[in-house]
Amino acid sequence: MFRYRRTQRVSLIPFIQALSLVLVFALPTIWGARIYASSPTHYDKVVVQPGDTVWSLVAHRAKAGSDVAEAAYEVSTINHLAAGKQLHPGEVLLIPR
Repeated sequence: MFRYRRTQRVSLIPFIQALSLVLVFALPTIWGARIYASSPTHYDKVVVQPGDTVWSLVAHRAKAGSDVAEAAYEVSTINHLAAGKQLHPGEVLLIPR
């Protein structure tokens, strides 16, 4: 009667496994990439006077309602100042406008 002829079928399982591995490793990389499209920051050069602290310099230039602690941390980071480091008169600090 009828002869049953067995044909080879292509399995999708290896393709799905490979695709899932690519997604597992590629998506975190893509999501982790951030694109920063901000305008360049402009800085004021400030010469430290006797008695000045990072806090006093930032508080003097801070806008109303801004977080002085966050701005002081940013200034310390920009100028590579360690916590508790004393400023010396004549030092030049960069402070964002």
